[in-house]
Amino acid sequence: MSNFIAYIFFTVTGLFMMKFSGCPIEFGLNKGFFYFNISLKMASAMLFYLISFLLWTGIVAKNDLSYIVPFSSAIVNILSVGMGIFIFHEPVNIYKAVGLTMAILGVALMNFSN
Repeated sequence: MSNFIAYIFFTVTGLFMMKFSGCPIEFGLNKGFFYFNISLKMASAMLFYLISFLLWTGIVAKNDLSYIVPFSSAIVNILSVGMGIFIFHEPVNIYKAVGLTMAILGVALMNFSN
């Protein structure tokens, strides 16, 4: 369970850092030379995402795929939408509200035991 919580933390923090950086990664060729331009915030975001990926490989190997993927996706989506609304002041519309409600209900339903 602690790996799962760490995975959620590193994934959501990575997303936050990507949005917070405000600078996409730039790369390509210029006069025959390859260039790569990345901000420190975006590099931090990539590090958080790398750590979350490493945690994810262990989580997937040890859990039911049909449970862990939808469950983790829903939690990341819920936290990301909340972060967008409360931190980045993104607008809320009826579709976002209904989708968020459905994600919350989905997580709740998946936690019921037979």
